[in-house]
Amino acid sequence: MALKLGDLSKVPPKQKAFLVVLVCLLMGAGYFYLYHREMGAQKNDLQRKLNELDGVIKMQSDIAKNLPSFKAEVRRLEEQLGLLLEQLPNSAEIPSLLKNVSDLGKESGLEFLKFAPGAEMRKDFYAVIPVTIAVNGDFHSFLLFADKVSHLPRIVNLSDVVFGNPKPIGEGQAMVNVAFTATTYRFLEQKPPEAPEAGKGKAK
Repeated sequence: MALKLGDLSKVPPKQKAFLVVLVCLLMGAGYFYLYHREMGAQKNDLQRKLNELDGVIKMQSDIAKNLPSFKAEVRRLEEQLGLLLEQLPNSAEIPSLLKNVSDLGKESGLEFLKFAPGAEMRKDFYAVIPVTIAVNGDFHSFLLFADKVSHLPRIVNLSDVVFGNPKPIGEGQAMVNVAFTATTYRFLEQKPPEAPEAGKGKAK
């Protein structure tokens, strides 16, 4: 049997109060599940995005604060690279550099028995040029030659030094044959990227 509005007046006050509380609870539950829970999820999502943006802003702020030091470090590295490149001759300077090495040996009193540049070995931005050398002279002359080579403005490394066939020439002195490798380097100039040909790649 359907409940009529007129019948509500016959309902005892305690039951009326219970009905009012029940209706309020049902409305509250409906509000929570239909609106409040969805808004809570949206709030959590927005809070997460806000935290991410705060992290990005903080990182960019730290970069901005350190930007002057970063620029100074870049300038310092560029200056160091420039100094290193000055010590790497280009291909046109290699013959004169090798002649300087030969002249230093003769000035030091060495007799050249062999002077043979080897095959160039290419690295990232430079090439290695080994030169096989054999000289004859006294030990002190070779030390003088090695010292002069170390003071060249260009990089020349002496390695694989072998002394042989000593011949006494006086008290505490001897002529020796010295075989070694003198390694120098040259800078490889980077070619600019070629421009694409006009019309290349277009459908015919």
